[in-house]
Amino acid sequence: MGEMMKKLLAGLFVMGLAGCTVTTEQRVEGTALNYQCESQQLSVILNNEQQLVNVIIAGEPQQLHQVVSASGAKYSNDKYSFWSKGDTAMVLKGDNIIINDCKLVQ
Repeated sequence: MGEMMKKLLAGLFVMGLAGCTVTTEQRVEGTALNYQCESQQLSVILNNEQQLVNVIIAGEPQQLHQVVSASGAKYSNDKYSFWSKGDTAMVLKGDNIIINDCKLVQ
């Protein structure tokens, strides 16, 4: 493959990554909710239109989709769940509560 073709492909790859960034930014649009949980803060971006929340858990961004719950609003993926009711919330990893006693501050 010629040097010019390699540069062209590298440029297209970088442009493709830039396009992914725009998509990621669009996914985190919504209402910012801030909670004080035990000794840490938790920020959640709620997108009612898409029925999901975006939150950083254990240093990693997580996108959780709304699921059926008997009480309150619950959002989940294959690893974590965010469950809120009124001005309180908690985060679970599987069935274990990992962040508890969250109170809405904003």
